[in-house]
Amino acid sequence: HQPGVFVQDARAMAVYDALEALRRSAPRPLQRWFDPLLLAERIAFVGATTGHFASMVSMQRLRQLNPFMAQSLRCFSILQSTSTLLDELNAFAPTVIATYPTVAALLSDVAAQGALHFAPKEIWTGGETLSAAVRRHVEQGLGCMVRNSYGASEFMSIGWECQHGQMHANTDWLILEPIDAQGQPVPPGQVSHSTLLTNLANFVQPLIRYDMGDQITVHKERCECGSSLPVIEVQGRRDDPLLMAGQDGRLVTLLPLALTTLLEDDAGVFDFQLRQQDDHTLVLRLDPHGADAPAAAARCRNALEKFAVTQGLARLRVRTELGRPVTRGRSGKPQRIVAQIQRKHG
Repeated sequence: HQPGVFVQDARAMAVYDALEALRRSAPRPLQRWFDPLLLAERIAFVGATTGHFASMVSMQRLRQLNPFMAQSLRCFSILQSTSTLLDELNAFAPTVIATYPTVAALLSDVAAQGALHFAPKEIWTGGETLSAAVRRHVEQGLGCMVRNSYGASEFMSIGWECQHGQMHANTDWLILEPIDAQGQPVPPGQVSHSTLLTNLANFVQPLIRYDMGDQITVHKERCECGSSLPVIEVQGRRDDPLLMAGQDGRLVTLLPLALTTLLEDDAGVFDFQLRQQDDHTLVLRLDPHGADAPAAAARCRNALEKFAVTQGLARLRVRTELGRPVTRGRSGKPQRIVAQIQRKHG
């Protein structure tokens, strides 16, 4: 498989910006009332800052359209070492962090160790499944509220979280159709096999009943917040952080999105699973057959070994399994990064 390429025009991007600005529930409503343009905030996006990620493209676009935000809106790469990332974040001291749940959990761990020298006021998460346990861990560790969202390259602002913690779909700008394995509609309250999306905002590349592969549940009941937009639950990707042995005997966390970005961008593979065998060994399962399989495995091994040096790992062994199908997780999507032992939060 190859990644999809999605083109958004200025009108569609304006719709996404408006949905994010007007519907996202603010943990500090009084602050947002006096500062609707976030002029007093320092916002840090912590994620993959290279490649095709829509979140990064959106952040850079906001900086270009609003030069006054250039100093208060910055992007930080998760592909650099954790120590370098922390040095940069501590120097910037953001009041708001927009990132992935696994990164937020790592920052919460770091805060517990006393290595985070600032206190964020809000955490915005998306891009991965946010479990209740991880939410508690982040809110307790960082001492602030978490607001989650649901988006994709196909439509950047699919859902937003209200003050009651419910995810609402922006069904005035998109159509979500939960379907079963035969492509038939799934009734409210039942988990879908997949979801069809129709984008009502993008005219330059119309998407009509596009199969996203996401499993969702649409609920009939109205939310207590009063919104008429439907409440949904999303079974998204659940990749694991990997705890590996570091050079000084401590454990080093490898973030799942950093690993998938590395293998996609540097090694050019998209159908894979990286499974931890022990704190020094990873098993890489690749789907491709034929002459390209050994070459793809070599590219992956080289990228992972270089990344291990950057992250300060003691040593890394990469075993390969070629021509093996990639197993799928509970969400129906492949679980591409699998830890040896699942971490528990809360």
